Amino acid sequence: MHLILRKLSLMMALLSLMTLATGCSNVAVEEKESLYSSGGFELYADSIVRDGTVYKALSDTCIGEVWSATSDTGRRSPRLITALKMADALFAKAVASPSGMSAEEIYLSLGLMRPEESMAALRRLASAPVDDNEDFPRSSLQPYWASAAWEVYCATGSKEWLREAYDYIIKMLSRQSALNSSPLCTELKCGIPWNITDPSVAYPPRMNDMSRFQSFSSSVNIARAHTLEIASRMAAELHLSAERELHAQSENIGNTVNDRLWLPDLQRYGQYLYGDYFPIVSTVTDNEANLLAVMAEVATPEMSSAIVANLPSGELGVPHTYPYLVPSAPPVAWLQGLYGLAASTVRNSAAFLHAMAAVWSVTLDGDQSAVWPAMVIKGLFGIKPERDCLNFRPMVPDIFPGEKRIENLSYRGATFDIAIHGTGDRIVSFMLDSVSVTPYRVAADITGHHRIDITLSGNDLNAKPLRIMEPLALPATPDVKWPTPSDLRIINFDDRLHYEIYTDGVMTEAIKTDAYRVPDGCLVTDIVPTLERGVSGYSPASHIDAPEGSLITVKASSITPRRPPIHLIKDPATATNYIELAARHNTRITCYVNVAEEGDYFLTVGYTNGSTRCAVRTLGINGKDVGTLLFPSRRANDWVRVYPSTTAVVHLKEGVNKLWLTYVRGTILFNKLTLLKRS
Repeated sequence: MHLILRKLSLMMALLSLMTLATGCSNVAVEEKESLYSSGGFELYADSIVRDGTVYKALSDTCIGEVWSATSDTGRRSPRLITALKMADALFAKAVASPSGMSAEEIYLSLGLMRPEESMAALRRLASAPVDDNEDFPRSSLQPYWASAAWEVYCATGSKEWLREAYDYIIKMLSRQSALNSSPLCTELKCGIPWNITDPSVAYPPRMNDMSRFQSFSSSVNIARAHTLEIASRMAAELHLSAERELHAQSENIGNTVNDRLWLPDLQRYGQYLYGDYFPIVSTVTDNEANLLAVMAEVATPEMSSAIVANLPSGELGVPHTYPYLVPSAPPVAWLQGLYGLAASTVRNSAAFLHAMAAVWSVTLDGDQSAVWPAMVIKGLFGIKPERDCLNFRPMVPDIFPGEKRIENLSYRGATFDIAIHGTGDRIVSFMLDSVSVTPYRVAADITGHHRIDITLSGNDLNAKPLRIMEPLALPATPDVKWPTPSDLRIINFDDRLHYEIYTDGVMTEAIKTDAYRVPDGCLVTDIVPTLERGVSGYSPASHIDAPEGSLITVKASSITPRRPPIHLIKDPATATNYIELAARHNTRITCYVNVAEEGDYFLTVGYTNGSTRCAVRTLGINGKDVGTLLFPSRRANDWVRVYPSTTAVVHLKEGVNKLWLTYVRGTILFNKLTLLKRS
């Protein structure tokens, strides 16, 4: 019944167009076959039907009453000419739209179309002030700044810009190297991804800022691997010896992401590793991180193809996450554009068309200057600026028949009119000014106005149908009670779910009951609610069952010499529970710990930091520095409430061990040191 009503609504909408008068001209249309149809909208060569309303492109400068060009100034900008009037009009609308010149927009297409403006915008972003707590709990690493900077270099060939961008990237990476490190996983960087505006939604409700910070997200680490690789390319162009080391660092992070965050059953990356002692993978899908892995080549070609084919998408486009963390959130235009570029990269025409449909629908209403042009230039036409050439790798689905042209596309000292004849992705002829050229590229030093003609073979792109997912909310986090240290009971048990039991970071069993007894010898237990394949929620706080004698605490009051911070804590009795560690005194504090058994121990420091600056200390054990601990500012001017530092994993010998903290930066009050024997 729903389908019949929707078809009737569509027919009425199309019939109404036969006599519709618009702000641009009067037009009569006849009903045609749709190019693409989903539950949210239908696309036609000259119109979009959405929620029973028809939006019609009357020319490449007018879309009904939605948009019309106010001048002819855009004629010198890139112009798209195809058999699909709506595609052309949306392209012209995008080119004429204002832009905030964000790094992601520059990366998508503005770096090529508006390189000088892009360069200035990236300089503004790089010069924005940063505070002392910039990377706690959120990582400030923007995944697109380095990509956008490289795009601008490829579009301009400016070595001056290249040196400037390289210096900024190296400075940024160096600054964050210590601040975003955790000894729980030395190969990965921690921190909340930059694009998460509300951490309480993207993380389990029980997690605080430190727990969120100590997660290892696919987004942060894929972005860092890609930024390092861009820096390596820049170093190579500048003939710097850092090229190999930067590439090795990028490869190391990428390999670790593939080892620790790839979900073989789902054929995509998980959201992050989380947990206080034995991190487990959240199977929530961060679609942006997965698509960035494809574009950054962190994923292998086989993994990239699998990601695009299996990425959860809804009728209206790709959501930020699946299951939906914010069920009513509308699709974001630039994320659909990233999806389309990833689809063209792996030659998945079904995904490309779905992304195109979402982009057409989303960009119809607002100013989106970069998204549809990116899908046309980089996706459909396959144009990619490189350091020494303009490369071509088109992919044209059969809904784009006939000749497709981009006119007035500027590249360094040249301007191009580019025509593609036919469909498919196999080039049978590539002509530059009527002269056959192979390989399919033009050199960076070309100047003047030129015409490129590309003829495709018409081959079948053979894309498998996409699986469109229904919106689905996250399963509820289990409310777990522990009558004994080994027995759990799930208070909000849901018989639709099964509950995966993780012991010491390893999934050991899935249960369908509200009670469970943990096997002997397990230190940390996590419980993950799972509805079906790929639809899992978050674990509650890890349950710790520490054997007698495995938990050791060293309090400040037992360490000498001591300096009670009476200038920060006025009550002398309270002040005796703390030792001030600062640049002017106690730059190294030493204590001794006697353990009954050699092995690995989790170590945290209880501290206060009422300043505005994140403090850093190196940790040393038995004559050797073994890691770095972070002591972020938590509450301004609060020097009493104790918080845990980042957690380290340390190896201690049987008997007495010497431990010390050495000043790097910032003031803290030391309250206690805690050790927990790792099973």
